Amino acid sequence: MSIRWRLLILVLALSLIPLLVYSVEQRYATYRLGTRLAAATRERLVQEAQRELLELVTTYTDTVRREARGLETAVRLQARGVEARLNAPPPELARARRGPDLPTSGPAPEGLVASEKHLGPNGRPVPVDYGCQAYVVAEGTDEAAVADDLARLSTTTDLCRLLHDAVPALRYWLYTGLESGLHVSYPAHHLPAEYDPRRRPWYRRAKEQFERTGTAEPFWNDPIVDYTTGMVTVTLSMPVLRGERFAGVTAIDMPVTGIFRGLALPDAWAAGAEQLLVGLSPPPQSRPLVYLDPGADTPKVPRGEVEPEALESGDPEELAILAEDLRAGRAGVREMDYRSGPAFWAYGRAGNWPAILVIVPQRNVIAPALQAEQEVLRDMWSAIARAGGFFLLLLAVVVPVSFLRARKVTRPIRQLADASAAVQRGDLSTRVDIHTGDELERLGASFNRMISGLAEREKLKHSLRVAMEIQQHLLPPAPPKLPGLDIVGHSCYCDETGGDYYDFIELVDLGPRQLGIALGDVTGHGIAAALLMASARGVLRSHAPRHGHDLSALFDAINVHLVRDTGEERFMTMFYGIVDGDARSLTWASAGHDPALFLRHGSGEITELPNTGVPLGIVEDVPFGRGGPVTMEPGDVILIGTDGIWETANPNDEMFGKDRLRETLRRTADATSAEIRDAVLADVAAFRGTAIQRDDITMVIIKAL
Repeated sequence: MSIRWRLLILVLALSLIPLLVYSVEQRYATYRLGTRLAAATRERLVQEAQRELLELVTTYTDTVRREARGLETAVRLQARGVEARLNAPPPELARARRGPDLPTSGPAPEGLVASEKHLGPNGRPVPVDYGCQAYVVAEGTDEAAVADDLARLSTTTDLCRLLHDAVPALRYWLYTGLESGLHVSYPAHHLPAEYDPRRRPWYRRAKEQFERTGTAEPFWNDPIVDYTTGMVTVTLSMPVLRGERFAGVTAIDMPVTGIFRGLALPDAWAAGAEQLLVGLSPPPQSRPLVYLDPGADTPKVPRGEVEPEALESGDPEELAILAEDLRAGRAGVREMDYRSGPAFWAYGRAGNWPAILVIVPQRNVIAPALQAEQEVLRDMWSAIARAGGFFLLLLAVVVPVSFLRARKVTRPIRQLADASAAVQRGDLSTRVDIHTGDELERLGASFNRMISGLAEREKLKHSLRVAMEIQQHLLPPAPPKLPGLDIVGHSCYCDETGGDYYDFIELVDLGPRQLGIALGDVTGHGIAAALLMASARGVLRSHAPRHGHDLSALFDAINVHLVRDTGEERFMTMFYGIVDGDARSLTWASAGHDPALFLRHGSGEITELPNTGVPLGIVEDVPFGRGGPVTMEPGDVILIGTDGIWETANPNDEMFGKDRLRETLRRTADATSAEIRDAVLADVAAFRGTAIQRDDITMVIIKAL
């Protein structure tokens, strides 16, 4: 008789009634376990959500802070350019358009383009001209009296275009208003004839600041509604001088939508979530005020300043703590009621700007836990109903038969249960001895084989941990200290061991400030790639001091070694350069490695340091050339990396690419090497999202100080 029949008779006959009770108890225990797991899951989801929200807001406010500094630099350049024109003799009038003559919407006439970036109150693009500025003269001002200043300001178009195109998403309008009533704006667009810059908040407050302090510095204004488009903007204005006297104000508008353009919540959290721009009311109340809800369809007022609304919550004490954090410039996450129920409030503040507040309903975060709890409850009652009917049906039939068959079946089952408990305690030497001639005997044999496999697996896991520790010790323990240069390296493997490698080699025989920098990438990853990497590292370290600046001979030696010691299916790419700390120069050789990126700080241009040969380990007797030297000026950055950076894929199989890497380099050009490294890793991780890391990521960053 097969085991399934024997077990059926045994379980249903000998323990039918107790098992019925036991089944109900088990279902209830399952329910209790499910609810505990759901509660634990809910707590874990809440903790992770708070951590992720805090990280999201903190990272994004840091980004906003950097963008604010860039905008302040832009408005300073704009002010210097305007002052230079105002303090110079009047030139010939460059091309300019009268603002009142330009259309407000509709098809763009010849010479104008319909700007999708500038949408009018009706939602239609505003016609603009990126080739010149528009001007308007306030009522009561003789246009002939400001003709010279108009000619002067008309020559700032190229400067405006340059500043606008630097970061188009953050530049809305660039304009200058003078005390005479003349106003010019870039790009050229419709300006109403009654427009008077001297009445606008950005002008009045910048002038008041200059009259109060006597200094001309950038000034952040509260959010306002743009006069032409109705778009809510944040204005950065700065007084301009003619000699030592106040002449007017120049300003740059940034759309508030630009502040939130990179703040993206996970899809599961987005429903019902809100992203708000908030500030504080004057002391002593200092209550949080909502300046803008980016999801609102229209501004609250057609023109002028945005009227903030008081931020409300059912938890006034928590709201007071939030206000105190905002006043102190601290970021945080608090759990408070908001409109439809409990929510997480994540907030952060970037300098003098209003704060960014993200409110995510709690139900969005704990939805998986609630769903699991409901499913456990439904399954419990369904299982109880089925089990009860089944046991009642069989009660009168199988009890006598199963009583006689119980002992022969329960003994091996008990033996298996005892052995399972021993394995659970960590005893992998336990075995079972079952000789029943049926499925139980085969189950016992399978159980013994499983325990042997578990023991072997534990040995293999221990070996992998040891291999990972050894490989980590092969990497430099700390960045080198070379005066005048800021150097940092990083390697992150996708498995326990990997094939990426970087190293810093002190070349004392070549001079006191000579440093070798190596970075390699072996095909594949895992133990085989790690062994090949370790072999190449040993050859490089033993030959680099001997060959010195003869990089061709050095790569020949490494290549011969790898060709003879590896199969045809494995090879590696390598970048090796010698840094001269005195000259701040780099000479290199690159064996099939992706070109390093060289950022010139002065111009923002990024060039590549090209390959000088084929990958190592493929064939002997191939030539290896040498590149450079290139000389680094203060602020210049060189990034050497492996393809694990730009070939990182998101869940849609789209690659990160080198264009995004270049954008990260430009954005962090003023940061330290460690901060640039962290920014690259953060951008790659954010792009990858929920996708797994498929390749090792390694980089070395050199920055001239």
